[in-house]
Amino acid sequence: MKNNTDQPKSKTLFEMLKIYGQSDIYPFHMPGHKRRLGPSETEHLYEMDITEIDGFDNLHEPEGILKDAQTFAADLYHSEETVFIINGSTAGLLASIAGICSDGGEILAARNCHKAVYHAIELHHLKPYYVYPPINTKYGVNEGIYPQDVEKMWITHPNIQAIVITSPTYDGVVSDIQSICEIAHKHHVPVIVDEAHGAHFNFSDYFPESAVTLGADVVIQSTHKTLPAMTQTALIHLNGTLIDHERIRRMLTIYQTSSPSYILMGSIDSCLHMLSEKGKILYTDYTVELEKLRNAIHGNCRWIKMPECSDFDSKYSKDYDRSKLVLSVRDTGMTGKALHEKLLNRYHLQMEMVSADYVLAMTAVGDSRDGYQRLLQALIEIDEEIEQRQKACGLKETEETSERARNEGVYDLNELPAVEQRISVYDAEQSCRENCLLKAADGRVAADYIYLYPPGIPLVTPGEVITERVISVILRWLENGLHVSGVQKDQTVRVVCRNKESEK
Repeated sequence: MKNNTDQPKSKTLFEMLKIYGQSDIYPFHMPGHKRRLGPSETEHLYEMDITEIDGFDNLHEPEGILKDAQTFAADLYHSEETVFIINGSTAGLLASIAGICSDGGEILAARNCHKAVYHAIELHHLKPYYVYPPINTKYGVNEGIYPQDVEKMWITHPNIQAIVITSPTYDGVVSDIQSICEIAHKHHVPVIVDEAHGAHFNFSDYFPESAVTLGADVVIQSTHKTLPAMTQTALIHLNGTLIDHERIRRMLTIYQTSSPSYILMGSIDSCLHMLSEKGKILYTDYTVELEKLRNAIHGNCRWIKMPECSDFDSKYSKDYDRSKLVLSVRDTGMTGKALHEKLLNRYHLQMEMVSADYVLAMTAVGDSRDGYQRLLQALIEIDEEIEQRQKACGLKETEETSERARNEGVYDLNELPAVEQRISVYDAEQSCRENCLLKAADGRVAADYIYLYPPGIPLVTPGEVITERVISVILRWLENGLHVSGVQKDQTVRVVCRNKESEK
């Protein structure tokens, strides 16, 4: 038997990170520093990796330097109180829901919320009610949440303790947060806004207005997603008297590590100070170049489409975050995964997310003009290839294929079908479970979350009934080569044992 030392030595994680960092792959994905914009001192990270020693305060009981840093952040964002998070927006969502809702209480959530919201529902045995975003049929992305849909929920559910809305969405769609807050506050209910993808709104009028200044009681932002801060960093802003600030802070001590990274906290502070001092110049340059890129894509690509603000000018959506490049390949005969793979393998451009018929490129203040030029040239070349293929096979055939796809529901793959909650998420997680072929799962109660990641929005949560529509969407995702969390390689899903399905 060979000794382990005789085996070829694989590279360590750190070695792989170093190789990737030195490669020519361009990051159209988070974090927002894009591996180039940050303090020069980061090359000496190990020298700065400390714990709560004299002079460096305590995140969970800040009295000195960390309290000053958080006060600076609050002033910058016009918030009453801001707390650093180093366990990501996930911790902020868990802590805010736990800090507002009582165990066993009721919560209203946008169905396109991040999975952390559902985990909070499970952990605190909450009874969820959902408002569903409509689908934008032109691009296949979810619209915003309609304020009147929120208002209607009080007719039958007057005991709701909190509302959770994701705005902007992963794709950049912004809901009418101000109107939703006015409705909720009329009923004395606080609004939690997952603004993880909107930490940059504060720094340029080119982008929508932040929920912090629109009346939201709790706003959670991921500084690492769209700002030049390190991964895992986030902010939670607390406003108004409808929430118990102290209780939410206490919940943050539960959902955050007791040994917070000073390098991560320093990254937040350094990022915000840099933007406070240089943000106007940085964001002017960024938005000018970004607008040039968007206009160039629109002007040079016939088949690869990209939404603008006007595409979401409806009663559902208030605005659109133009930092997101949703590159749609509908009506092209190409899948989103095919576009994603061409951009990565041929042009060394790493996208943020791939869906059935679009890819998402995230831009941020850390992007470079060279990166934009590389993306533009790649899209022009791929678009020309699509044009040639369309001419070869005939446009009529493509149009007929597209029409047939629409009739078969293929173009609604990102729509979130309404499903029945048979038993609670917690009870489903605790129940006996068994494997079931996906195609035979119609009517069964899910024992797992089923979703695409990213963005981590559940198509089905534990305790909900799997329907034919759900199965159809999952099968289409799989046919498009997408990885579906909650579905095994043999296309089985975990369901609640039949003798538990009817239990409440």
